[in-house]
Amino acid sequence: MRALQRDFDTIRKKIAGMRSDTTTPDTRLADDPMKFNPATVGSLRQLMTAGLDPGRGAAPFHCRLRYFDPVRRRAGIPEDTAALVETMTDDQITVTLVNIDQTTPRRIVVQAGAYAEHQCLFVEHRNERADVGDSSFEVTLAPGCGTRLIVKCNRHVNDPTFLFPWDRRQSTNGERRRHRHR
Repeated sequence: MRALQRDFDTIRKKIAGMRSDTTTPDTRLADDPMKFNPATVGSLRQLMTAGLDPGRGAAPFHCRLRYFDPVRRRAGIPEDTAALVETMTDDQITVTLVNIDQTTPRRIVVQAGAYAEHQCLFVEHRNERADVGDSSFEVTLAPGCGTRLIVKCNRHVNDPTFLFPWDRRQSTNGERRRHRHR
């Protein structure tokens, strides 16, 4: 709550700056057009993905979890769902996933790492353990429900890939192929 309140304060300050800006399009400096951009995603990135700020220089995105919408076949958390990273250690992360839609179940693919570079060993849910052995797994949330998961991972053991989870094809012997992008 405190992080989101800080973000709302930042948004209010940027909007006030936009409204009090006396420059015109002809006199405004072109090297910093985003000075008053109210988009504030730092807290969401940290709280949802345990991700670091990639900065303005387009550095790689480093995060512990990334989400995909398998129904719409796109990156990002599905509509009407949310994620909150509660705790993390060097090999474990606890995340709560919720579906606020009261009538429709939602499916979420959870990937370990921004580029599937981490290997999810298993997931614990209500003291039950499910082996994963992959860089991602799928969760189905019933309407209006949520779940708290403890995800155990080996970090930086997979070759990074930009491929979405459903595009990483199985090889004939059932092992996950490694995709290198250089």
